[in-house]
Amino acid sequence: MILSECLPSLGKNLFEEIENHSSSRVYSSEESIIRQGEIIRFLPIVLTGSVKVYSQEEGIQFLLYYLSSGETCIFHFAHMFNEHTAEFSAAAETESELILLPVHKVQEWNQQYPRFNDVLLKAYQKHYNELLKTTKQIICYNLEDRLIGYLKNKVVMEKSELLAISHQDIANDLGTSREVITRLLKKPSVSEVAIQVGRKIKIR
Repeated sequence: MILSECLPSLGKNLFEEIENHSSSRVYSSEESIIRQGEIIRFLPIVLTGSVKVYSQEEGIQFLLYYLSSGETCIFHFAHMFNEHTAEFSAAAETESELILLPVHKVQEWNQQYPRFNDVLLKAYQKHYNELLKTTKQIICYNLEDRLIGYLKNKVVMEKSELLAISHQDIANDLGTSREVITRLLKKPSVSEVAIQVGRKIKIR
């Protein structure tokens, strides 16, 4: 089972529980996993690929964080103990296989298996730090610096020197307009960094 490779610390008994009560699904690139305003019915764990978690307010989309193999979404988890609708969206960044844990079983396993709780707490800490970092960037750094950091992170996350991403995609993730991103990408300071972090970066 791929999950045992991603999260070996969970233990045999919990793996069997997950196998018996959960389902797996492959999402194509950009396919929606959860939309803002929907009820949370499962907790996803990424087996392969990557998932983008984002929020949208007054027509402006804003990147929260990415999930990769072995990671789960703390925003999903935070909504699992009430019936409030999701205040975020998640979509596959690339073709991704996810295992979907039903809400009622997650609540049960969280009490029954300390190791499962440890996984959730580690995910919470990791993404909390990422959100804190994003907040600091917004407050302390200008958009050009944020764009440079974004491009570097994308190359690392995708493990590829070829990034096929549009100006609009970048603008959505950084909460700005396509025109602003296009203008910034023409600046020597940004284009030079793009070449350094990925010799074949392709930006549509």
